[in-house]
Amino acid sequence: MFTLTLLSFIACSGDKEDTAIETEDTSVEETDTEDTSTEETDTEDTSTEETDEPAGTAQVRVVHLSPDAPAVDVYVNGEASGIADAPFLATTGFVELPPGDYSFAVAPAGTDFASAVPVTLDVTLADGDAYTAIAHGYLDTSMESNGFAITPFAADLSAPTDGTFRVQVVHAAAAAAFAKVDIWNITDPANPQALIPDFDYGEEVTTELPTNTAFTLGVDIDADATPDAVFEIPDTLMGFVGVYAVNDVNGAPSLLTHFEDGTSVQLTPVAQ
Repeated sequence: MFTLTLLSFIACSGDKEDTAIETEDTSVEETDTEDTSTEETDTEDTSTEETDEPAGTAQVRVVHLSPDAPAVDVYVNGEASGIADAPFLATTGFVELPPGDYSFAVAPAGTDFASAVPVTLDVTLADGDAYTAIAHGYLDTSMESNGFAITPFAADLSAPTDGTFRVQVVHAAAAAAFAKVDIWNITDPANPQALIPDFDYGEEVTTELPTNTAFTLGVDIDADATPDAVFEIPDTLMGFVGVYAVNDVNGAPSLLTHFEDGTSVQLTPVAQ
């Protein structure tokens, strides 16, 4: 309708052709205005797309290494996590969580959050973070040993060097006798090598070792260069493996190997 009116106006009045042309220019400007409106709509769509982008993920797995603690239920930010009735030496696989602030707590299995141990792990997880959260130490405060704690250990899940596996060794043997130990590689008894000297309780060491190779490790608790406990490490380890030194309620030491799929195998000392 607007176009027909404009053409009639031009035909009837030659004196006003200039005015008609100016009107056409105005029409163009109005069209440009409509285009600008469209561009604004596109900008709004872009904003929506940015809002929909994923925030990323972090990964956490849980290990129960407290000798005198009962089976536990795990709570995250005060809510049941789904990890329930986990006994001593229990392990889980990695669970994905959105980045943010978290508080991890444990309570005796079958109770509720109000019964949680008054020691928590409070941590901020960022995109790409991976942690093993280990509950270790004694609940009994009268023990002459290390007290209960939940400690996060960062896990490097990147691909190890070809021909190797990545191992994270954590000293979580809480008995006072194991406060500081030396770890020896005694695969070749004639050529023992100090692998991790002066290894303090609560510390971790991450390194790479060759695959398809069995190892014999010795744990020396009194710094006399003679192993007090010997462990055979199988030649089947690959990927990322956690190896945790731990002791039971009677003080007997063992190693717990923890694999990426969440499974684990306890290694007890071999007879000497």
